[in-house]
Amino acid sequence: MKHLTFQLYESARSFGTVLTMMLLLQLSVINCSGQQKPAENIGQDLKVFMARREIVPFHSKIMNLDFEIQIGFPVSYFTNEKLYPAIFCTDANRNMDLVTNIANIMSFPGQEIPEILTVGIGYPIKGMEDWGAWRYRDLTPTAVPGASERWRQTLISISGRKDLQVLSGGSESFLEFIGKELIPFIESKYRVIRKDHTLMGYSLGGLFTLYAMFKSPETFSRYFAGSPSIGWDNGILFQYEKEYSAAHNDLPVRLFMCVGSLDSQVTQENMQEMFELLNSRRYKGLRLSVQVFENETHTSCYGAGFSRAFRFLFGK
Repeated sequence: MKHLTFQLYESARSFGTVLTMMLLLQLSVINCSGQQKPAENIGQDLKVFMARREIVPFHSKIMNLDFEIQIGFPVSYFTNEKLYPAIFCTDANRNMDLVTNIANIMSFPGQEIPEILTVGIGYPIKGMEDWGAWRYRDLTPTAVPGASERWRQTLISISGRKDLQVLSGGSESFLEFIGKELIPFIESKYRVIRKDHTLMGYSLGGLFTLYAMFKSPETFSRYFAGSPSIGWDNGILFQYEKEYSAAHNDLPVRLFMCVGSLDSQVTQENMQEMFELLNSRRYKGLRLSVQVFENETHTSCYGAGFSRAFRFLFGK
């Protein structure tokens, strides 16, 4: 079996062949008598192809809530002792596979970006309606009861779960949890470069990313806000930016924002306004890029946004 694994690895010259190779490997673990090899052996044989993952239950004392932290390891993590930059990504229940795979594809073997350890912030959910409710709580900076109730009704109509509770306005506690509990945990347990962290979020996650940048810019050195919900609570983010600019003339971070040309007009206009405002401030140290992806919607822009963000945030 080890010999077969080696041969398949040598023949897999592009990522497009990996799924085929994995299927062949799964078939090969059945021996001539029809008996399947122990599960632990299968895992050993397949690990050369499969991205290594770890899911860590994590209780936040600050929020008094349980999370599931998903760790995506770079390809070379287990073959050396070097340190890696880390990205912290919201909405891990939905996008962790996408983000980790993009990071690994772009870093190996072409090395467009450095290898990265991905940290997905997720929840121990029963269904995606839980994710939808809890992200609403954590990724919004202010309480807007009317918007929360409208989203609750949407989730109920999808799931049939009338017991759902949807709150908003939890970003302050969520950011404190990330900065004071999660980041120290990651730095103590995994080989990451201290103070070299990135925050990535999309939609409401993009709203939270910009909130974090204005409220605690030193927590991360790179920020990605994909299709950010800047219009939340009558554009409260513009007030946060104004408060920040009154006390600072520098913003030493990289920021990438994007939106699809088929996204809502309001979303596009708000992002353009934020871009122009940040440019007008002339913050020292700010490296800013904005991309409008033609013929992409709010959802279809997802993959393009993350891949372009990696290039800008980690490019030279």
